[in-house]
Amino acid sequence: MTFIEAAITVLAKANEPLSIAEITRLALEEGLIESIGNTPRQTMANIIAASIRREQEGGELSPFFRVGRGLYRLRQQDDPLPEHYLDNAVFWHYSDFLSYKEAAYEILQFEGRPMHVSEITTLAIEWELINPQGMNPEASLSAQLYRDIQQKGAASIFRREGAGIFGLAEWERDVDSISKMASQQRHAVKQQLLNVIRHIDPYAFEQLVARLLSKMGYNNIIVTRRSADEGVDVVADISVGVMMLKTAIQVKRLRSNVGRPLVSQFRGDMLAMKNIDQGLIITTSGFTKGALEVARLPNTIPIILIDGDQLTDLL
Repeated sequence: MTFIEAAITVLAKANEPLSIAEITRLALEEGLIESIGNTPRQTMANIIAASIRREQEGGELSPFFRVGRGLYRLRQQDDPLPEHYLDNAVFWHYSDFLSYKEAAYEILQFEGRPMHVSEITTLAIEWELINPQGMNPEASLSAQLYRDIQQKGAASIFRREGAGIFGLAEWERDVDSISKMASQQRHAVKQQLLNVIRHIDPYAFEQLVARLLSKMGYNNIIVTRRSADEGVDVVADISVGVMMLKTAIQVKRLRSNVGRPLVSQFRGDMLAMKNIDQGLIITTSGFTKGALEVARLPNTIPIILIDGDQLTDLL
């Protein structure tokens, strides 16, 4: 059975117009045609398009009737005959075509994925979006897309995704929008978590920090006492290379930023203890510029600062 006979058979059984891809698929599934080569769909598209073109140019009636871009059914008795509009048929047909770039945009937007220029060209011809006049429409389409990107840069509606592969710039905006929404969601979750931590029992917060320190690699963790929110709350060891550093830790559930006086007092508390190598302050808020400066003072015990944003990341 020929391709044109297979298309007629498939459309005769269908209750609705079909695309070239659907006609080809059903013809293959029913064994009406054989898949010779890699482009049976392209062969089907060319044969149906040629049949309709011959009709429009004054040849015999085509058994196919185009109801929309890329959609076909069998000609019916009440369909208009070509002689009724033969004089302007060719003009109407060509005026209905898109430019190569317009066709590429429509196909990429419909498919919603990056595509190779050969696939874009095949669909543009199959859907009758373009009217290729040259011998190599794929090369023409590729050249126009490359030129548009080179000339317009970031303002181009197209993006090159790889060798011969193109996508749309608007997809980047969609990704940016999703990333922004995800960032906003993460921020909201962090704020909710900080709000819960600020309202739990102080000793429970110290126990939570102790568990967090364990996951961070600290060991020999000791919660020193039920804190009145002063002094050293936790003592722990951490291995750094071949050294074991004893760390004094203070936890602060605050809404306002930790300032210079509190960090200076904490350093004094550490100095009063024995064998402390470094300090760590964890807060649900942030740190003032003065607090950061005191923590970084040279020639004294270093103090690591973890604010609320970092704390929620660690949790």
